Amino acid sequence: MRPILYQKAPIERLTREPGHWFYGYYDVQPFSADNEYHLIHRVDFENRMTRAHDTATVGLIRLRDNFFEPLDDTLAWNFQQGSLLRWTPWAPNDEVMYNTVSYFKLVTKILNVKTGESRLWERPTATVADNGSVALSINFPRIYGFRAGYGYACLPDDFANQKTPADDGVWRIDPATGKSELVLSLQQCFELAAPYMTEEERSWKYLINHITLNPSGTRFVALMRGKPERLGGGWRTFTITANTDGSDAFLMMKSVASHYHWKNDEEILFYANDWDNDRWGLYLMNNRTHDALRMDPENHMPTDGHCIYSPDRKWILNDTYPIDGYRRLFIHNPANGKKMDLAALAAPATSSFSDPDLRTDLHARWSPDGTQISFDSVHEGTRHTYRIRVEDIPLAEIE
Repeated sequence: MRPILYQKAPIERLTREPGHWFYGYYDVQPFSADNEYHLIHRVDFENRMTRAHDTATVGLIRLRDNFFEPLDDTLAWNFQQGSLLRWTPWAPNDEVMYNTVSYFKLVTKILNVKTGESRLWERPTATVADNGSVALSINFPRIYGFRAGYGYACLPDDFANQKTPADDGVWRIDPATGKSELVLSLQQCFELAAPYMTEEERSWKYLINHITLNPSGTRFVALMRGKPERLGGGWRTFTITANTDGSDAFLMMKSVASHYHWKNDEEILFYANDWDNDRWGLYLMNNRTHDALRMDPENHMPTDGHCIYSPDRKWILNDTYPIDGYRRLFIHNPANGKKMDLAALAAPATSSFSDPDLRTDLHARWSPDGTQISFDSVHEGTRHTYRIRVEDIPLAEIE
């Protein structure tokens, strides 16, 4: 099997041996605002799930020569999202933020990469507004017990014996002080969704698996998930939106919901079933109603993928899980429905792993100015991070 089945533009590898390299999630920013650096994680293994004392090195890749500069080690990481390492919105060329452990407590560390000065927030960060006005935190050790590839092994869940705790859920962080407050509890989320649950589902243990702020930091979307204790049972997702103080909470979807990206402060691009569960697909949804516009009526996007708008919202970058041994990376033009396949990259089947979350998703993401795309891949045999320059993509073909 060829490492690359096809490609529409040159692909540059940013990372080098030894080690296993990845950035992480698709909706977090790895590029500095001046496009001089790309953030990265390096780990010493990739064939088993994380354990309590495993560390990841966080660092910078200097893009002019791909030189790697390590910054710190962290215990708070996983294979799908890393430590949620990112540039801060208020200093996107100078400061990075990532989750770590300090005095046996999960925190956010904000580090100036030029001076070495740092400060801590009292909780780990899950999402931060594009304008830096607010951040949100969730319980990552709780996620580890549900999906280890998205949670942290380093510390236990303080609410492990509670199915829908009233003292845990969505925490709001004030970036100015690093202090936090609980704004929407898991119990409140459960009560919002309970009318649509079966009797068995009301007995399940629930958690917040994913959460993201809208660009202005006025509302968030959260995926509350639960599953039965019995073997073989699948999970169920309830999608909730709310103001960042927890008010005006709304049950947006009551069934299958997967990857998403905010188009603006009110609309979210979502791989999901619509409210009536009529059809799985890619929808543009209003976060306060059940209105849904089908975005891919010709089924150009073959599977669930990590969908993300370009900074100017002109393009949708997307990927697939392995199809016939290859992950596909492609760009969709929502104005006319045309699609361009950028690359097909060799990848083992998800079923080949001892835990499916050990897989390496492409998680493609844009630079802040939309001139570059980076992604993680194993098509050369181990985890590495790659770059495509947008100027090399013949986008005129789908305009």
